[in-house]
Amino acid sequence: MQRRAAAAYFLFFLVVSVAAYAFIGVAESQRPEVQLDGPELTNDSSFTNAGQTYTVSNIHMSGGDGGHGGGGGSMAADLSWTNNSSQYTATIAAGSTLDRDNTTYNASTENSTDTLTLTAQQNVSQLLREDSAVYDSLATRDGERFVVYRANNSTQPLQEWLPEPETLTYTTGDQFVYPADGGMQTTTVTNVTNDGATVEWTAPRERTVELSEGGNVTLEDGQYFAHFPDHSTVQVVSAAQYSQYQDTLSDQSYFHERKNGLWGISILSAIASALMLGMAYLPNRG
Repeated sequence: MQRRAAAAYFLFFLVVSVAAYAFIGVAESQRPEVQLDGPELTNDSSFTNAGQTYTVSNIHMSGGDGGHGGGGGSMAADLSWTNNSSQYTATIAAGSTLDRDNTTYNASTENSTDTLTLTAQQNVSQLLREDSAVYDSLATRDGERFVVYRANNSTQPLQEWLPEPETLTYTTGDQFVYPADGGMQTTTVTNVTNDGATVEWTAPRERTVELSEGGNVTLEDGQYFAHFPDHSTVQVVSAAQYSQYQDTLSDQSYFHERKNGLWGISILSAIASALMLGMAYLPNRG
C-alpha cells in the first residue's frame, strides 16, 4: 500500500512538472515584444531627420546594472552628426595680446563706448635701426629710457620719439577676425565690458552622444529615445512612442514574473516526484 501511494504521488508530481515545463515552452512564443515605428540601424549606418544626417556606430554591451531586463550590462551606441550652424563664442580679455599679420597687438576695452581697441606693439630695436639719426641702442637715466642722436649726442625720451602706434578699434556689431580652429575666423563683436570683449561666430561642430536603452536624445526637431531590438541594431524613435514602449516593458515584466512562477512549479514538482520515488522503495517495518 505504501509503495502504491508513493508511486501515485510520484506520477502526479511528475505530470505537474512536465506540464509546467511544457507550458513554459508554449508561453515563450507569446512573449511581448517591443514594436516601434522606426528604422533598425546597424554599425556605421545613417539616417536623415529634418534635413540632418545622423550616423550610428560602436554598438556594444556596456557595464552597469543591466538596465531593462536585468543582466550584467546594457546596450549602448554612439550617435554622431555635424551641426553646420553651431554657435561659438570667445572672450578677448583686456590686457591680453593678439597676433595678426605678423604684428602683436595689446587688447584694451572701454565699456562706456562699447569699444575694443587693439594697439600694435612697436619693435623698438627695429625702429632704432631704421632711423639713421639715432644710435641703435638706448640710454637709461633714473629708470627712464632715451634715444641718443648721433649728431650731438643729445637725448630724447623714448616715448616722445616713438611714432604713434597703429590702433584698430571695434564696437558692438562690428566684424572681427579672430584666431580659432587653427586659422582666422570672421566673428562679430557682441558684448564689450571693462574686463574684455565677447565675439561670436557660426561654424560646423561635430557632435556625438551615447545612446542607451530607453534613454532620451535631442535631435534637430525634438525629443527621441533609443531601443535596441538585439545586440547589433538600434532604433531611434520619436518620444511620442515612449508610452507604448513603457506599456510593453510592463507587459514583459509581468510575463517574466509568471514564467518564473512556472519554473518554480516545474522544479519543485520534479523534486517532489523524486522524493516520492525514493519513498516507494523504503523498506516496510516488520
